[in-house]
Amino acid sequence: MVDFKKLKVKGFVIKYRLFVLRNRIRRFLGLGSSMPIFYVGGPDMLPPPLTNEEESYLLAHFDDKDMDVRTILIEHNLRLVVYIAKKFENTNVNIEDLVSIGTIGLIKAINTFAPEKNIKLATYASRCIENEILMYLRRSNRQKLEISIDEPLKVDWDGNELLLSDILPGDVDGVHKKIDEEVDHQLLKEALKKLSVREKRIMDLRFGLTGGEERT
Repeated sequence: MVDFKKLKVKGFVIKYRLFVLRNRIRRFLGLGSSMPIFYVGGPDMLPPPLTNEEESYLLAHFDDKDMDVRTILIEHNLRLVVYIAKKFENTNVNIEDLVSIGTIGLIKAINTFAPEKNIKLATYASRCIENEILMYLRRSNRQKLEISIDEPLKVDWDGNELLLSDILPGDVDGVHKKIDEEVDHQLLKEALKKLSVREKRIMDLRFGLTGGEERT
């Protein structure tokens, strides 16, 4: 029996390849392209979003071995990556780096998306993209705060190097812990801003964020 849905998906894949090829030829000839949004820092343009019907068919026939469908789902959601990455432009991180990190989150979202969960791909992907960027920023902030306690600060009159460990309190581990706690606190505050009042209340009760005891 002929699987017309699968044929339609294959037809869309072929249509997609022809679409990309046609636009590359048009750019080569200097005729422009039908896709108006560019990749960050590159000459290629972002493919337009999929229609609901196209996305549904692709997800219904997607598996880890079907690289064509996987590639289409990723490339046609790159606009979402750029949109979310631009929200973090005030972090002093290059936008191209943010898009690259966000794309990793998008790929993870495509690989782990479960349509049966009754959640839209764009919604799920947005969370994965934003989470990937936030984790990157967290790691970057910690690296900036990490200073070797044996790093020379200056040289005294006798030619001896003054080390950071010479002027820090004895509990160096406590200093490191304090720095980590401050970074975690700032990230937690940013994350809580995105929650509803009810969700904030649940998080507060569960983890004792405002001084109460943690509850299970």
